[in-house]
Amino acid sequence: MAKTPCHYDQSHTLVSFASHDSQLTWQPLGDRVMGGQSDGALVNSEEGIGLFYGAVRLDNGGGFASVKADLPKPFDAANYTGIELLARGDGKTYKIGLRNSIDRRSIVYQHTFTPATEDWSRIRLPFSDFIPTSRGKTVADAGPLDTRNLASVSLFVSGRQAGAFKLIMQDWRLFRS
Repeated sequence: MAKTPCHYDQSHTLVSFASHDSQLTWQPLGDRVMGGQSDGALVNSEEGIGLFYGAVRLDNGGGFASVKADLPKPFDAANYTGIELLARGDGKTYKIGLRNSIDRRSIVYQHTFTPATEDWSRIRLPFSDFIPTSRGKTVADAGPLDTRNLASVSLFVSGRQAGAFKLIMQDWRLFRS
């Protein structure tokens, strides 16, 4: 039996999944740009739960699904250590992405996580561990994430993890160490 989500207090919410609070519009960005057939979407609920779901298909060179949302205005997270969320998954590994630009072709700083499947997992992702990438490849000469200017957020399932996927989350909150 799955446990009821627990709520936790933090000083700032970066992403809210409550449909009445959310100011974000999640756009799907899948492997169709390169001929793939994968799809993904993110929906919010009245209870503040976000559901990222879809299917990754490997045909035609595919292998990933993602969604991206631009923040209403750039956010300064320099006084925080990272992102914390509660999540329940399906055994697959996911990535949260952060950009300093709303341009989807800009460098995206990613951090992987694999939440538990039965119970809610508390996931902590320090900004210092986000890796700069472009088109799925690490960008060796990129500087660290500029936490003073977060412009967009994204969520990925990649690495050719074929099949249906489902990730359930509560708000992404900023934490300090």
